Amino acid sequence: MGKAEILCLYDEGAKVGTHLIGGAGCSFLIDVDGERTLFDTGSRGNVLVRNMSELEIKADSVNRVVISHGSIKHIGGLNSFMNERKEKVEVYSNPSSWNVKRMFGGSIISEENEPGIIHRYVDNEWVQLSKNLFITPIINSNSKESALVLCTNEGAVVISACGHDGIVETLKVVSERFDRIYALVGGIHLRKKKQPEVNLIVSEIKESFGVRKLVMNGCTTAEGIQKMRVAIGNDKVVDLFVGDRLDFQTY
Repeated sequence: MGKAEILCLYDEGAKVGTHLIGGAGCSFLIDVDGERTLFDTGSRGNVLVRNMSELEIKADSVNRVVISHGSIKHIGGLNSFMNERKEKVEVYSNPSSWNVKRMFGGSIISEENEPGIIHRYVDNEWVQLSKNLFITPIINSNSKESALVLCTNEGAVVISACGHDGIVETLKVVSERFDRIYALVGGIHLRKKKQPEVNLIVSEIKESFGVRKLVMNGCTTAEGIQKMRVAIGNDKVVDLFVGDRLDFQTY
């Protein structure tokens, strides 16, 4: 048996009683198979770097970065992360992610940091990062978003940034490759959806795909999480704030 951990580095909410801070966007550190993968970087690099320092995570301890899709809330902190590194790092993303511009038109990565990035592109094929960690293909051609899948002894754990194309579509893609989906972690866009539609989405997550654990944050928003709780019960949806850790066993 091996061990895996998902650590939340960036979210709008942070653990009470700590010096961790929140911000728009998300970032997760996945520790599995003796390697660390940073999934997204939030929107503000100073927040990401501050939280990593508080949690004693060295930038050079990260083996690779995965960017879910081209949005400032998910790639905005990458340049500050690169400022903290001495070593080059692989960054997996769809090519469209690099089209994102900052508020006043500046590039997402400085000229000084660009040589430190080894580009690895994600498109229509699965990418296996290690024995138990995978990047999905892009879910559709609009947002060009990908998710991560962590294999555990209880089934696949899907780590979603936004689920722009509908989380059901993401779960369909994952279920075509993996027999069981145990957990859904991260963000899915629900805030603007009416309660009856959320009820149907949550029902499909649980009944069609057999997902047993829901741990939500980021783009789900507090309003979206509350709608999920109305659908299935307060104790069935768990919050995930900056500093929270999820532990799993792997084969």
